[in-house]
Amino acid sequence: MKNLEDAKTITLQLLTILYRKHQDYGPLNIAGAPGGAMNGLRVRMYDKLARLNNLVDTGDTPNYESIEDTLIDLANYAIIGLLVQRGQWEGVPNGAAKQTDSSPK
Repeated sequence: MKNLEDAKTITLQLLTILYRKHQDYGPLNIAGAPGGAMNGLRVRMYDKLARLNNLVDTGDTPNYESIEDTLIDLANYAIIGLLVQRGQWEGVPNGAAKQTDSSPK
């Protein structure tokens, strides 16, 4: 990063887009996802990463979303994931999204 102001500008852009899309979708597209909120986020993020990999690997010009749009979506899905994990996403009960550690102790 060249300076903190660049990061602040991007962060504010992410927040604006997150808020506007949340108004369009509402909370249930995440909270009501098949397999739970975190599973829904994993699927969405996987799709975005597959798209990003394809665009970078092939060098193709995207028809719809730019690489920047894809990165913005990934960043916002990460923010939503943090909100879900912290019990701060509407429709997801506190603690319901916590990943359980099933490894032997």
